[in-house]
Amino acid sequence: MKSYRKRKKRSDDQLSQLQLQCELAIQAPGGVSKVLHLIEGASDDDIKLLNEALYSPLVGCIFRLGKNTTRNGNSTQSQLQLDELIEVCYRRNLSVHSGATFGECFHRPIIVAAYYGYYSAVRLLLQQGALPDLRDGDGKNVFYAAFQNPTGRNTLRECDKEVADTLWDMGAVTCDLGEWRKMNQSQFGCVSYSNYGSAGGSSPHRSVMYQSLNNKCLQTMKCMVEKGRIITP
Repeated sequence: MKSYRKRKKRSDDQLSQLQLQCELAIQAPGGVSKVLHLIEGASDDDIKLLNEALYSPLVGCIFRLGKNTTRNGNSTQSQLQLDELIEVCYRRNLSVHSGATFGECFHRPIIVAAYYGYYSAVRLLLQQGALPDLRDGDGKNVFYAAFQNPTGRNTLRECDKEVADTLWDMGAVTCDLGEWRKMNQSQFGCVSYSNYGSAGGSSPHRSVMYQSLNNKCLQTMKCMVEKGRIITP
């Protein structure tokens, strides 16, 4: 069963007016605030077109904010900005399952938020119904992304640990493969299996533990062991 579809890159003349405005706003100074006002002021028909296109401006905004992430995490201002935008998108009925294509890869808001360590955003998106075991175009899910460090260091930042804790505390992860299979029969993508990064338990190299061993990241291994999770790839 596939949890994502390949999206074809579309030309500007195929984009809705609102999508084009959002993409231009993201690149401009004060882009996140501009996108927020665009979504707030959009008509219901414009929002419907974004959902039909499976497009969410959240992805581009998170990438924009994430450019300023450091080994110490993210600024309080950027976290508050993102949380406010997520709330506005939810109030306007933008689908939490939509995303955006950058390059050749389709990205989901919850996965990009986890990658950059925006733990409050991950919590909000889960509360709004985002499915933690849906993958992006590269085959990664939110649990796998939570243990990646965008600063390029083989360390687990406090904000990354907060993302992982949020996923465990909200029941978005299980170490029981049988439980994972059972739950995904009723609603596909509703829970992640902690020993693999891709839905379906595919390719062990996607295992969080495998990656931590390969990268010699002792903090990730310690975090996994403290949670009583499976520690072999």
